[in-house]
Amino acid sequence: MTGGVKTTSPEQAYSVITNAGKFELRDLSGRCVMACSDQHSADHYRVLLNQAYNNGYRQGRRDQKSR
Repeated sequence: MTGGVKTTSPEQAYSVITNAGKFELRDLSGRCVMACSDQHSADHYRVLLNQAYNNGYRQGRRDQKSR
């Protein structure tokens, strides 16, 4: 990612990075999960991925508490 621009907040598990005319969704480790050709689609997938991540994280916490 050279010269990329981050378009979401750092506390989210997935963020959108603008890189060479593409909108890349990246995880916390910086890996590109997918790339979209437009900002709207990238933002839509970012919201869905962050919701799924948060739901899974919460379920994992519940499972740990019940042990």
